[in-house]
Amino acid sequence: MPRVHDSSNDEIEGNKDQFLVVGVGASAGGLDAFRKFFDVMPADSGMAFILVQHLDPSQESMIAELLSSHTKMKVYQAVEGTPVEPDCVYVVPPGISLAIIDGLFHMSAAHKGHGTRLPFDFLLRSLAEQVGERAVGVVLSGTGSDGSVGLRAIKKSRGFIIAQEPSDAGFSGMPRSAIETGLVDRVLPVAKFPDALISYRRWMWRETKLLRDDISIPGDDPDFLTRIVELIRTNSAYDFTPYKRGTLERRTKRRMAMLEIEPEDMEQYLELLKEDPDEINTLAKDLLINVTNFFRDANVFNLLTDKIVPEMIENAKLSVPLRIWCVGCSSGEEVYSLVITFLEQIAKSKRPIKLQVFASDIDPNAIQTAREGLYPKNIAADVSPARLARFFTADRTGFRVSQKLRDSVIFTVQDVLVDPPFSRIDLISCRNVLIYLLPDAQAKVISLFDFSLNDRGLLLLGASETLGAREERFVPVFKREWVYRQSGERAKRFPDVSSITNRELRSHPRTDVVRTLPRQTFLADICRRLVLESFAPSSVLINEKQECIFTLGEIAHYLRVVSGHPTNDIMAMAHDDVRSYLREAISRGAMINDRIKVEGGRINREGREISFHISVQPVQSDGENFLLICFVETPDPTEQQANGVVHYDPLRIAALEKELAAKKIEIATARYNVETLTESQMIIHDEALSANEEFQATNEELLTSKEELQSLNEELSALNTQLQETLEQQRRTSNDLQNVLFSTDVPTIFLDTHFNIRFFTPTTRAVFNIIQGDIGRPLSDLSPLSADAELLDDAKSVLKDWSPRQREIKALHGKWFNRRILPYRTKDNKIDGIVITYHDISQQMHAAGALETACKLAEMSNATKSNFLAAASHDLRQPLQTLMLLHGMLEPTINNSDAKKLVARIGTTLASVSGMLNSLLDINRIDAGIIPVEKIDFEISDLLKRLSDEFSYHAEAKDLELRVVHCRRQIFSDPPLLEQILRNLLANAIKFTTEGKILFGCRRHENALRIEIWDTGVGIAREDIKLIFNEYHQLAGASTNAEGLGLGLAIVDRMARLLEHRINVVSRPGRGTVFAVEVELAADNASRSLMAPIKSGVAADADHAATSYNVVLIEDEPDLLELFGRAFNNAGHTVRTARSSASLNRILTAATTPPDIIIADFNLTGSTNGLQLAIKFRKKFNHDVPIIVLTGDISPDILRRITQENCQYIHKPISPQELEKAMSRLIDKAKPWPQPSKNSRQTDEVIVNVIDDDSILRKKLSVELEQDGRIVKLYATSETFLEDYQPSGTQCLILDAYLPGMSGLKLLQHLADIGSRLPTIMITGLSDTEIAVDAMKAGALDFIEKPIKIDELRKSITMALEKSADGAARDTCLAGIADRYKRLTPRQRQVMELVLRGHPSKNIAADLGISQRTVENHRAAVMAKTASASLPALARFAGALARAQHRLPSNLHGLRRVKDVK
Repeated sequence: MPRVHDSSNDEIEGNKDQFLVVGVGASAGGLDAFRKFFDVMPADSGMAFILVQHLDPSQESMIAELLSSHTKMKVYQAVEGTPVEPDCVYVVPPGISLAIIDGLFHMSAAHKGHGTRLPFDFLLRSLAEQVGERAVGVVLSGTGSDGSVGLRAIKKSRGFIIAQEPSDAGFSGMPRSAIETGLVDRVLPVAKFPDALISYRRWMWRETKLLRDDISIPGDDPDFLTRIVELIRTNSAYDFTPYKRGTLERRTKRRMAMLEIEPEDMEQYLELLKEDPDEINTLAKDLLINVTNFFRDANVFNLLTDKIVPEMIENAKLSVPLRIWCVGCSSGEEVYSLVITFLEQIAKSKRPIKLQVFASDIDPNAIQTAREGLYPKNIAADVSPARLARFFTADRTGFRVSQKLRDSVIFTVQDVLVDPPFSRIDLISCRNVLIYLLPDAQAKVISLFDFSLNDRGLLLLGASETLGAREERFVPVFKREWVYRQSGERAKRFPDVSSITNRELRSHPRTDVVRTLPRQTFLADICRRLVLESFAPSSVLINEKQECIFTLGEIAHYLRVVSGHPTNDIMAMAHDDVRSYLREAISRGAMINDRIKVEGGRINREGREISFHISVQPVQSDGENFLLICFVETPDPTEQQANGVVHYDPLRIAALEKELAAKKIEIATARYNVETLTESQMIIHDEALSANEEFQATNEELLTSKEELQSLNEELSALNTQLQETLEQQRRTSNDLQNVLFSTDVPTIFLDTHFNIRFFTPTTRAVFNIIQGDIGRPLSDLSPLSADAELLDDAKSVLKDWSPRQREIKALHGKWFNRRILPYRTKDNKIDGIVITYHDISQQMHAAGALETACKLAEMSNATKSNFLAAASHDLRQPLQTLMLLHGMLEPTINNSDAKKLVARIGTTLASVSGMLNSLLDINRIDAGIIPVEKIDFEISDLLKRLSDEFSYHAEAKDLELRVVHCRRQIFSDPPLLEQILRNLLANAIKFTTEGKILFGCRRHENALRIEIWDTGVGIAREDIKLIFNEYHQLAGASTNAEGLGLGLAIVDRMARLLEHRINVVSRPGRGTVFAVEVELAADNASRSLMAPIKSGVAADADHAATSYNVVLIEDEPDLLELFGRAFNNAGHTVRTARSSASLNRILTAATTPPDIIIADFNLTGSTNGLQLAIKFRKKFNHDVPIIVLTGDISPDILRRITQENCQYIHKPISPQELEKAMSRLIDKAKPWPQPSKNSRQTDEVIVNVIDDDSILRKKLSVELEQDGRIVKLYATSETFLEDYQPSGTQCLILDAYLPGMSGLKLLQHLADIGSRLPTIMITGLSDTEIAVDAMKAGALDFIEKPIKIDELRKSITMALEKSADGAARDTCLAGIADRYKRLTPRQRQVMELVLRGHPSKNIAADLGISQRTVENHRAAVMAKTASASLPALARFAGALARAQHRLPSNLHGLRRVKDVK
């Protein structure tokens, strides 16, 4: 059956927190009912479902798994603390009682005593208490009556109840039991449950919305309720005419929602009422409101306990019982609370006051519940433990009122508006009854109460009720608690019924009784009651147990309240002179079962003998036998007539006395026998009751076991069906797997954990001599057909660490196999053996052998090629280097223009030949992985200008237009490598373009810069675009006379990948080509390494024009040695030359300081190369001297060796100008050569003094520095430091520049004045250059900017202590600083001075009359030559330079002083 779709889900979406909680209970046949229910229940209903199935607690339930295939909702087994969520199904585990507390599941063990377990009742009561109107009870197939008690709680909370139609249920016991309670709202087949639930949920949401928004349902018929009330009045025993409209309307529409009738379809519901009498009764019961609980409204009961009840008991007469009437007692909680209160106070007062309590309600079902006196366990929240122990007995389903408490109350069904009231009442409790009635009906009820109460009697009303117009008849006693007292002015007043209209009081035909003339009947009832009270004899009604049920008249003359525990036994209550007559009358009346009379009784009343006789009349009611006992007083004997004489016969009197004595003995004997027999019968009766209870409990346990076994049988049947299906599926899977294994050509063996054969495939015979009978034998028993001695060891290793093993083995017949051993894993990831497979890899092994042979041949060929290229490159580069040096020296000496052109042509030819050789070199360098990549942020404008200047000449020579679009963007790349990529691309563009133009420029593309080169050349076919980046590949259609080896684009591609730059190519043959290189833009936050400007042109040359270097030249070729020496001398450098190892050793022996740079040829005559000789200088001076290795060799191994020694290699040929630039770059980057400190020491204990007014910073520095094992002293001001300072031991000072009082600078000056040389590190603000310089002048050894980096501070502390401890080391360091300053050009010194003054580059450029770019270049050169990584480091350099002027020898005093720098 298709699932129901609820179209109201969108409307209810915003009210998800008010979802319905549906408790579903079943036992036998429940699993099938669950399946049917969830097959049709939509998954998005917005409800939560909790399933209770009777199962044996020792068995694990499989319901959650079995139902998961019948619904799309999530099905869980309930867990402690889980929140209840909509659209989920929760299954209660067997043997568990589930409750909901604050929206969470609370689980407890089910009752383990005798009798049935009732988990469904427990759940329903919890739902009623926690979710109220949102609670829904659903009763499905099963036996027994579980749920019947819980349904009352659901009904009381105004929830919704559905029961499965008995004919639709597999077992109808549970549904029938629920239906018999009369509380079920709908009886339906399971297939119709979803419609009913969704309709109820829609009504609930709609009703909540209407109440919240205070709107009414459109289309309401004002006569709708009137017609319904009339139907109920004429067809049932209930008249709701006096009830208020609001309550009736809401409950009527709720009933319509349960029947899936829309609120607008009122006529449909009226027709249903006319056609279905059962619906009238159901609606009438639903309209009856039964809401109560024990000791409701604690303030009222506190008042009763403390004041009202004690006063009533104190004023009560012992001979007259206290009479209490509880009107609208509902299910009895209110009246039992009152009785408990009175009994407690009576016991406390120790007065034998008797109670007569009447409880009435219009609802027979509620009265029946009250009479049973069985209440759920949750009443413990309202009833104290002491009262529970005294007045209740614990039951497996809850608490039952004690017999004593139950016998104290007489319950009756009564309509207070129609039936006669009780009279002579001392206290009437009518709480929350009047609020449902119209004003006229309220007035009538108040009049009846006025009539029923004794003078000064008390009336107790509900919190929302008032007396209205009848308030003058009552006096408020405790108005806040709604307690009133009868005014006492009702001597002859009858109930005032004049305000009740004829319509309200007219009788109506009922199904059981017809009333006529209601006013006359009413007055007649009052008359009869008055006659009974005035003239009727004292009477008592007893049951078969001889317990008093009801009394009438002045019964205290015959019966009394027994001391001790209260009792209703009439024989115990009878007076001594009445008891014998009473026993005889009861015995005869019960035996004859007819009306009898026992005469002769006499009692003493106020000194007078009163005669009486006892009349007993049997009564039957509802199948129960009673006896009505009347004590009838007889008049005294008539007085003797005046003249009459009474004759006495002595013999007759004696005979009568004798007979009387005999009778007395006989009666006494009979009385004793009867009492003995009665006691025996009572014992037998009690034993029979006990045995009956045991039998009943056993029967209930058997029924429970039967239900559980039935449910378990159903579950097992379902599981068996599933297992059969699973078995069949596994059988098919097994067949499939067997066919797969048998059809595969992979030999496979399955072993157990003891390495016994479990299974094998037929092809296994290729590697083992194995037959079918070998299954179960150990693997070691088989003889393998291959050399595999490690098989068992590998198998044991796999079983031990679960890691696969594989090995290549060769079979005896020549085949190769890849043997793999894997663990055999079960479904629950356990290891239950191993699996061995053999993959035939014979073809792969043969192919691998052939491939290995081919690779060796290719490697040999490649090595031969590399050796040839290396030798050829070296032999070619040596004469080219000579030509390059001669050309460089010749070019400046020629003044003739024609000669200059010829020399220029020679230079072009040399460059072309060198370029081809360099292409071979670049490929080898890339393959060897020795090209260093140093990516920095730089501006691309200089690179574009330089390439534009270089290639403009070539473009003009071919009559091409080269257009360059300049750009000033900052990019992140390696400038030399990027320049080489662009140079190759530009060269290709000019080479393959015969006419037209070339466009060279940049454009931004997302987060990158695209450098594009457009040409109008021959173009490239689409199929050739991927090939142009291959080595030695040249396009067939390109110009055949183009020079080159076909390596240019291969180098471009490899370098671009090295730099992680992307290259795009778009080309159309005959139209031209576009090459684009995508380069990452520089970061905005300048977080990368400091930009190293690309030096070019005059500015770069000017930086080194005035610098001379100490150069050592190693070259074995005399011509080259002479030419290089002449070139260096012409440049103003000091050159020492060496042709061999012997000549170099002489230079090395005589040297006292290392050279600035070493230029060495790699290939020297003999066994020693130039690199080995140059390294000797580094070893002697323990200093990283810059080394340039000149080589014509392109072997990757040689280039790698040079790089590993941290040397720069340059391939021949190289011009003197390029060599000069390379030297300058290396020397600028090199570290200066300071003498190592021989006396440096590390003091075991160092005191670090910290002066800073920031307490947080002081504490932070203390924590960090104390971790280094140093003693840290903290001061807030200079003054406190001077008070504590002792100039002894090893100390240093960390000093803030800005301090309150004496500043940091003044403290430094003060320390200098007193001769203290305390090493000081100054703390300054960010970019506070002038303060830093002043601090360095004043004697600070270093300064650090805030925020302080702790690692930098530790280094400064160590450096300061070392400089302070060894003066010689300090002088050496200062000498190195002076040497670095000497290397600066005059212009660079000017820039340095202005930078230290804090001037920006723009102002410096204006002051010196140069461009800002030139200033940036000079500034970068200053930073490099002074080895300063930041502006603070440069300031430290200037401070150290100022001290050097006072400490260095006289030959260095010509340096500019620091004060002039400022």
